[in-house]
Amino acid sequence: MKSRHIFVLIAMCGLAAASIGVSVNTAGVFYAPIAESLQAGRGSVAMMITIMSLTASVTAMFLPKILKESTLKLIILTATVLLVGATYLISFSSSLSMIYILSLLRGVGDGMINFVLVTMIVNYWFYARRGLFTSLVMAFSGVPGVVLSPVFTGVITNSGWRTGMVWVAAATAVCCLPAILFPISIRPETQGLKPYGYEEFMERRKEGLTMVIDDSSTRFNYLNPKFLLAIIMAIMACIVTAVPQHLPGYAVSIGKSASVGALMLSISMAFNIISKLVFGVLNDKVGSYKTSYIMSGLILAGIVLLLFIPSEWAMYAGSALISFTFSISAVGVAMVAGYLFGMENYASAYPVLSFVGGAANAIGGALVGSLYDMTGTYRVNFQLALACQVILVLALMGAVALRHKERHSGIETN
Repeated sequence: MKSRHIFVLIAMCGLAAASIGVSVNTAGVFYAPIAESLQAGRGSVAMMITIMSLTASVTAMFLPKILKESTLKLIILTATVLLVGATYLISFSSSLSMIYILSLLRGVGDGMINFVLVTMIVNYWFYARRGLFTSLVMAFSGVPGVVLSPVFTGVITNSGWRTGMVWVAAATAVCCLPAILFPISIRPETQGLKPYGYEEFMERRKEGLTMVIDDSSTRFNYLNPKFLLAIIMAIMACIVTAVPQHLPGYAVSIGKSASVGALMLSISMAFNIISKLVFGVLNDKVGSYKTSYIMSGLILAGIVLLLFIPSEWAMYAGSALISFTFSISAVGVAMVAGYLFGMENYASAYPVLSFVGGAANAIGGALVGSLYDMTGTYRVNFQLALACQVILVLALMGAVALRHKERHSGIETN
């Protein structure tokens, strides 16, 4: 692997960490202190992330229209200024309305450098072990939530949430720096290089084991049944990701101690990262949709443990297994999109799947909380997750069946 490939990989890891890891996955530690400071409800404060996420999803849909070699660095720089600047200005906000407006700006910046950009560039730069490299990049979206959340909590405790928000802005800037400073491009050919694994790919092509990666522009049909099934898969996957956040509350509701619930959440966040790496490794061995089936099986096993076996070891194991949902929502949807639609239509299909997934995650978060309020039990949330997982598998099976009737570009033949 050339040094330029490594630079690209580091830069994409940094953008994933900045756009999701720092900006979204650490936000929870700010809800209570901001709510107390502004005398607002925590749900109202949490709306800032909902606004940011939905704006980012909309922005990302239009990113392929403006993404060119000549605009790549400008896009990354503009996104960094918006994301870092708006985050910094939140530290001066005196009202929720001001925070909401700045969250819109954060969302625009976030959408310019989130999963749509990073997966497109990874697809162009890496032919071999694409699953592993994609999952590695996606895993960095979970690292800040584990590493930086305690740091930000300490800053908030000692200096207040406003200083903590300045630290978020600084961490975001640091994560974006490699993409700004390193000599990266959308395609390796621009720098006179070949994608990593190009020779292996050409050999497989000669042997008839793969088809050509083709960038021919054909009008993408968004009403294609295969695409509609992929949308259902993305929605179901992203709704389930809202469930693990409620593990501490579930533990207490069935008579476990708060420390058990806290450990369950810690295990879940650790497996958020591990599951993405596991998905990537398996993807390179058996393919994206077979790996998704395996992940779904593990998630279902986790739900069963959490619902029916109340012992602590089962709760910990269930917390780990249900967290494999993050691997499908982050890595699986992207890899399956490449398999179902080929590289020639990836830029058309994935941004929309990312948008509906982001919207589903936002709606899922509100839905999970509302179901508990209406029923007084968290068990219904796990029943919802179980139903979503079954629908996900059925939708994916239908999409794969349609895919097997077609021939288009792509590396995966499993």
